[in-house]
Amino acid sequence: MFPLTELDCVAISSEPERISYLADLLFHSSIEVRVNSAALIENVIAGTRSSDLRLQISSTEIIFEGVIDILKNPLSSPRALKIGIKALFSLCLVKQTRHKAVSAGAAETLIDRLADFDKCDAERALATIELLCRIQDGCAAFAAHALTVPLLVKTILKISDRATEYAAGALLALCSASEQSQKEAVCAGILTQLLLLVQSDCTDRAKRKAQMLLKLLRDAWPEDSVGNSDDFLYSEVVPF
Repeated sequence: MFPLTELDCVAISSEPERISYLADLLFHSSIEVRVNSAALIENVIAGTRSSDLRLQISSTEIIFEGVIDILKNPLSSPRALKIGIKALFSLCLVKQTRHKAVSAGAAETLIDRLADFDKCDAERALATIELLCRIQDGCAAFAAHALTVPLLVKTILKISDRATEYAAGALLALCSASEQSQKEAVCAGILTQLLLLVQSDCTDRAKRKAQMLLKLLRDAWPEDSVGNSDDFLYSEVVPF
């Protein structure tokens, strides 16, 4: 699939029926046609400088459902998963329509599929999770999935620095919105993970997110835990 030029994107945007046609192809009987349609949609979003065009595409009904269905499909090939997560991430960069991704079932699909992605695609998936956790509906949808918090905690320092940063950001959003998520994170062993993170060579942004989580979660730890010891006060190594 060749990248689209800005002129290609302008041509597509000038004829809204083309966008609707691509959206309809996401539900074609052939999985290859569906995947190729998702690839074209992702190329248009990535290839345009027009925020209006990105909004126009992400506002199109059934776009999110079609892309998420590709990710849900148990017969999806590695290529299909790669294109599906690239398309979903691109769509979720448009803040105004992230709620559509949530309504289409993005939360459950991303958590259920996370282990099936390769390194780069797992990073995109985690970045998408963090984006969706920035809206109230997204936070609620991810918090409702029993595996969300344990899986995000487990991901810290396991895949890559970027993956760690996105996982920490998603956990920060979830735990800021829900005491239940705080308890789940503590039970999943987040204390040890965060203390290792702030002392690692990970990105400064990941460390800042970890420090914010440490402060937020301190009251949720048992009184005899490391998190409530005097040593904890000196574990912060990156200034805000």
